[in-house]
Amino acid sequence: MAFDIASMPGPLVAEYTKGRCGLLVGAGASVGAGLPQWGDLLRQMIAEAKTSVSLSDAKAADYNHLVDNGRYLPAASGLKDELGSYFADFIRRVFVETKPAPTPLHKALLALTKLQFVVTTNYDTLIEKTFRTIDDDVTVCTYKEAGEVRRSLSSREFFILKAHGDATKSGAGIILTEQDYRNILFKEPAYQHMLATMFSMYTMIFIGASMTDPEVNLMLNYVAGTFQPDSGPTHYALLTKEKTTEVEKERWFKDFKIKVIPVSSADEFVELEEFVRALGATVP
Repeated sequence: MAFDIASMPGPLVAEYTKGRCGLLVGAGASVGAGLPQWGDLLRQMIAEAKTSVSLSDAKAADYNHLVDNGRYLPAASGLKDELGSYFADFIRRVFVETKPAPTPLHKALLALTKLQFVVTTNYDTLIEKTFRTIDDDVTVCTYKEAGEVRRSLSSREFFILKAHGDATKSGAGIILTEQDYRNILFKEPAYQHMLATMFSMYTMIFIGASMTDPEVNLMLNYVAGTFQPDSGPTHYALLTKEKTTEVEKERWFKDFKIKVIPVSSADEFVELEEFVRALGATVP
């Protein structure tokens, strides 16, 4: 099933052609490169903890129960503590040493020549690898470099923001838990202002970002708390229509001013790629 071009919202096209759009890329975009989403990542952390720190079978069963029931944040908090100094090496092995390659979806992003920025909650390097095929000097920032983000925004220079850290520089800089997020909001006040500015001034397009993913919800709930959602631009999220209820669509719009653009689960990643290329083609 091909993406229905007729479902492309006219207001989104208008904002994109004016250069007023940013892209938010979630974990789903990296699945095609063989990288894990939340549930699989946490199960890998459980296996790592059993090997590295002798996590007991009973405790592993408790963590698996949390993951099976979608209670990702408490599982993530506990497992990160369990791994301790092994956590950084684990993240690097999963997201860097596996040497994932950009997918056709990543390559399609190059068609979006009018984007102001790409924000990603992912730790991998797929997005910057993709954009560096056309610009070796593309600006890549983490949440610790809010000043560089402000500079790029003010000069209208395209940049990539790795909002939850970079696996190549993991250390203590990977944002995985709710406590991690509270810490950066407290310790990095410029980050708070930066996110609020981006969401209140630019139309955000969510790709590969399930609205049930903890890292996306943490960001959205913070941003919604910094300004009235109905006062800013409308945002758009490409979500699988078979997994999205009308009630959820209504809540996302009322709570975060996000409109859903439906894609089919049968050919989800193909349709995402087609959407990106179709939006890019709206500008000659």
